[in-house]
Amino acid sequence: MSLGYNNILNLPERCWLNKKLTKAFFLKNFELSATEKKRLNNQIESMTWLASIKPSNSNIPAIITNEYSYEEIQVISVTVPNGDVEREGNKYAEFIHKFIPYQILVLVEDYTHYLISLTDKRINQADKNKRTIERHFHSQALSRLYKNDLTEAFYKTITFSQIDKTNLETTYKSYIQAVIQLQTSALTGSFQKRSYKRTEEELELIETVEEMEQEILGLKNELKKESQLNSKIKLNVTIQEKRKKIEEIKHKLSKE
Repeated sequence: MSLGYNNILNLPERCWLNKKLTKAFFLKNFELSATEKKRLNNQIESMTWLASIKPSNSNIPAIITNEYSYEEIQVISVTVPNGDVEREGNKYAEFIHKFIPYQILVLVEDYTHYLISLTDKRINQADKNKRTIERHFHSQALSRLYKNDLTEAFYKTITFSQIDKTNLETTYKSYIQAVIQLQTSALTGSFQKRSYKRTEEELELIETVEEMEQEILGLKNELKKESQLNSKIKLNVTIQEKRKKIEEIKHKLSKE
C-alpha cells in the first residue's frame, strides 16, 4: 500500500531496503505501556523499514558530538486505519521515534493521506545508548490522491538532489526545514525555501499561532456557556484580538 516514496525522496538505489518491521521486534525489545501495546497490536496495520541513509551507501559523512549522533538516517513507513492520519497520525510517528534511537524520517499513511515526521533527538547524557526527544516536527496530513502547488514545491525541496549533503546532520535538518516550511505554507498559501535561521524563527511563530488557535477554541467554549451580556462582549473582543494577532503573524511569515 505504500505510496511511491522513492519517487518523492529519490534516494540512491543502494539506500532502499523495503524490509518488513515486525510488531514482535517492539514487544521483545522494549517495555511498552498498555496504551502503546494497544496501538501496536490493534491500530498499526504494518511497518516497513524503507531505507537507510548512511556513509557507506550515500557518501554523506556521519557526524557525532557530545549531544548528537548522526550516524544513520532511517526511513520508516507506518500503515494505519483509514482516517487515522488526520485524526492522530502524530501519535503513531511519536511511537516509532520513541523506541528507535536513530534519526528517523517517519511516514505515517492510510488509504487517503500521509504525513512526514522528524525529531530533534539528542544523546541522553545519563545513558549514552538512549536518546532524548526535545521536539517533534510533523507535517500536516497530505493527500495521497492529488497534489497542489504547495505539495509540489515541498516535494522538490525534499528530493535527494536538493538536500544539503554536507554531512548527515545537515541532511536530516534539511528534511526538518522542509517540513517547517510546509507548515508555514499552510498559513501563508506560499511555499518558500528559507535559511536555517529563518526556519527556526518561523517555527516559533507557527507554535504561537497554534497556541492562540487553541486559546480561541477555549474562549469559544466559554462563550457558549456564558449568559451575561458584558462577559460575552469581553470574550468576543478577546477572540477578535487573538484573530488579529494571528493575521499579523501570517503576514510576517509571508514576507520574503
